[in-house]
Amino acid sequence: MGNHTLASKDLWKRQRADLSDKRNALFKNYLRNPHDLELGLEIKKIDDEIAECTDKMKRENLLERKTKPLPVAVAKN
Repeated sequence: MGNHTLASKDLWKRQRADLSDKRNALFKNYLRNPHDLELGLEIKKIDDEIAECTDKMKRENLLERKTKPLPVAVAKN
């Protein structure tokens, strides 16, 4: 399961980076045309997708933590 979780996290991280790059390019255009509502809505949609990727990455991290065994402390006598 560890390899699957790592692959999933990498997938979400890569997808988020790609979306961020696309969003940043669109935002540069939006700064020049702030009255372009369609462009603003497209940026909003991408922001929502970025948030979803971030949320899924957080869930993967929590799942990974929950499945790791706790370290066993050695008792001193």
